[in-house]
Amino acid sequence: MTRRLLIVVATAASFLLAAAGTQAADPARGGTLNVGVVSDPVTLDPAFMASYFELYEQYLIYEPLLRLSPDLKVAPGIASYKQVDALTFEFEIQKGVTFQDGTAYDAAAAKFNLERMLDPKVGSPRRAELGPITSIDVTGPLTFAVHFSKPYPLFPLAMTNRAGLFVSPAALTSMGPDFAAKGVGAGPFKLESWTKNGQMVLSAFDGYYRGRPALDRIVLRPIPDETLRTASLKSGDLQLVDVIPPQMLTQIKGDAALDVTNLPSIGFNAFSINNTKAPFNDKRVRQALLYAIDGDVVNKIAYFNTGSPAYGPISPAISWAYDPSFKPYKRDVGKAMQLLSEAGFAEGAEFTITVVASPIQLRIAQIIQAESQEAGFKVTIRQIDATSLFSVLNKRDFDLCWSPWTGRPDPDGNTFTWFTKAGPYNYSGYTNPVVDDLLMKARASGKQVERASMYQQVQSVLADDAAVLFLHFDATLQGFNRKLHWTPYPDAALRLSDAWLEK
Repeated sequence: MTRRLLIVVATAASFLLAAAGTQAADPARGGTLNVGVVSDPVTLDPAFMASYFELYEQYLIYEPLLRLSPDLKVAPGIASYKQVDALTFEFEIQKGVTFQDGTAYDAAAAKFNLERMLDPKVGSPRRAELGPITSIDVTGPLTFAVHFSKPYPLFPLAMTNRAGLFVSPAALTSMGPDFAAKGVGAGPFKLESWTKNGQMVLSAFDGYYRGRPALDRIVLRPIPDETLRTASLKSGDLQLVDVIPPQMLTQIKGDAALDVTNLPSIGFNAFSINNTKAPFNDKRVRQALLYAIDGDVVNKIAYFNTGSPAYGPISPAISWAYDPSFKPYKRDVGKAMQLLSEAGFAEGAEFTITVVASPIQLRIAQIIQAESQEAGFKVTIRQIDATSLFSVLNKRDFDLCWSPWTGRPDPDGNTFTWFTKAGPYNYSGYTNPVVDDLLMKARASGKQVERASMYQQVQSVLADDAAVLFLHFDATLQGFNRKLHWTPYPDAALRLSDAWLEK
């Protein structure tokens, strides 16, 4: 591990310990926490959550089967588990757990949720995250076993995230299509009201299995404008915001009433390249684009030297698999122009950059535009509403489109669903059987050294194929009022069951 990475990890650990330490005081009960977020979610059904912007609700309305600790370790949650053999996991659910509609959270409900997500007719992106399950057997009222056709040691980790967020079967059945806007889980807060692009009000769930939350309510307000969002934090209208723009970090730190997290993210900021249509269906054109862009310039101008440039999907925070020497592209305008000429675009290749309508995304798009135009591309910029991003990506209605990923604690979560042929987040339409094979073998292996080698091979192939324009490993910069006691996580998700506000 490099000295720089040691410092980053140590800093993250220190911050998390300090944040967790604030929970040791007797929490004040009551009050409303006002949270500013970039955008509304697309859906409240975890079987279909695919947007970056659903991070803010997923652990409030829902509770994962297993929990993830702040240092990214799997811990017991609603259930405990044991691995019986290479192909079988057994789970035992705590007694007395209920969903927010009062129905029992039991083994039958777990089986219902897993089978729903696995059903090809349902079309859930969770199917790829659940691995090669062959059956789920209910072995008692609160016990069940999950069987696999091949080893899948990552299954417990999957149960800490969206694949482990179970809905009330009764609510889903009774609400039908309306469930996506009403969500009923077993999390610490239940939906009280949701006005699209206005606010979402969540109230404390009295029956939460870990005890009623200290906060009475959480109000989530979508505020796309980063300046307004930050100003609302400074004025006291908000007590927590999901993202502090890097250029505003100094002024937030200079306010005695405020603080900001600064944790290494486990995800990546990238731009999906549409591999399925001209001009980027030619590998040489994609390579030309990557040679045209200087990640250090993006890091300096757009991110104000927070975080670090990215060249692949594996974040420095995943230290055992990260290779700090992996830098396959260095800006070379001459090389980019040569590749364009070889591909038949000596007069220039046209493409459009699609980003959400936010100042930082516009700055990034303008950097990409300026640098690629120097290499012979002809570039326009299209801005869209944040809630439309997933639809644009899923329909592949783009040439080059912003594709943020909050990340997963294991490299499988940053690769398998993105770069395998049938991966639900393979927005680029990328295919390479070598990558498919490596990723299948890596998720089945229990040997960390072996897996690290395979993921580094995957990165090399992705780079040569220029599958995606990786740009940045963000720092998780979340601003908050010092009266708020809470525990931040590197994946930027809001886990607020233990949060409270000083009176």
